[in-house]
Amino acid sequence: MKTFITPFFTAILIISASAFAKAETDPSLLATADNSVHVYIETITKGNVTHVNELFSKQFRHNTNANGKVITHSKEQVIGFIKGHQNVKQNCSTSYTVLEQSGDYSVAKVEMKYRDFTKIDYVTLSREGADWKVNQVVTTYE
Repeated sequence: MKTFITPFFTAILIISASAFAKAETDPSLLATADNSVHVYIETITKGNVTHVNELFSKQFRHNTNANGKVITHSKEQVIGFIKGHQNVKQNCSTSYTVLEQSGDYSVAKVEMKYRDFTKIDYVTLSREGADWKVNQVVTTYE
């Protein structure tokens, strides 16, 4: 009986450890500002919601300039919208440029070119612990 119990508990321990490891976010995924911008683009243009909860900081705000007014959305509103459009792929080509970069702060310009217009997101990121998180997006259109 003793020879049965030891392998049984070993198997349970291995299964439990692997389940906890899978629940964590890939540590390198948001380790750089560049990686976080790529995750942001995948989230916005392809509806990839896998890491949407980890991507945005707690104080995240999204501002859109429209008709001379600024419309502000909270983190919860943006995440709800993204999750409601899971796996919806945008018909656009995307490019980005890092406008400013320091040890703990970065600003990127993300351009999404559609057939008749271009959507531009100015994405502000900051380091929070080991991760780079998006803490503000300002959207304009051309």
